[in-house]
Amino acid sequence: MSETLQTSLIEVAGTILAALLGATAAVLTWYLTTRDERRRASDELKREAERAREERQRVRDEEHFVREQRVIDIVTAIHAEICATMRGIELQTQPAEAAYFIENEDPFVVADDTDFVFASIAGDLTILPETVIHEVVAYYKVAKQTNLLTAAIDRPAFRAQSIEERKKFIAGLLDLANVQRSLAVEALVQLEDFRPALRAKRLWLAVPPGVKLQG
Repeated sequence: MSETLQTSLIEVAGTILAALLGATAAVLTWYLTTRDERRRASDELKREAERAREERQRVRDEEHFVREQRVIDIVTAIHAEICATMRGIELQTQPAEAAYFIENEDPFVVADDTDFVFASIAGDLTILPETVIHEVVAYYKVAKQTNLLTAAIDRPAFRAQSIEERKKFIAGLLDLANVQRSLAVEALVQLEDFRPALRAKRLWLAVPPGVKLQG
């Protein structure tokens, strides 16, 4: 092989080697650059996922707070509604008032069907704390029955009854009112156990025999 050919081969090999080294350097540079980009992209995805998780937790916390506040508001309103109704029942069931009601041959009565707070949640009682549902529902059930009987006094069918039958009906109504009153106290106790600050709101209410209020 001539010296000229050897020189040419060496030059070609050098060129090829230089090209290979340049290509390797370019590939290495690309890999290192894209690796950093991929790492930054991965870190950004992690940060976005964390921000999304924190946002979901914030929404859950806010919804939980709103629900807790709504539960407190409903419990307070139900307590007020029962207390307001029982103030009237307390007066009507006093011995003198009860005796006058029974002896009155032509009583004038107005049914108090204004329990709008309970009516607003009757379709979904899950807003109430579980510990109060039984007593609250029992109270409102009897309250509704009391209102129905009270409204019946103003109907012609009641007026057509004998005086004795009317007295018997009214005596039964007063008995039911006393049951309603007892159930009211039991419901109030449960509501106050859930929300102790409400206890001071019903200090006017006398306690029926056998029912112990927690102070």
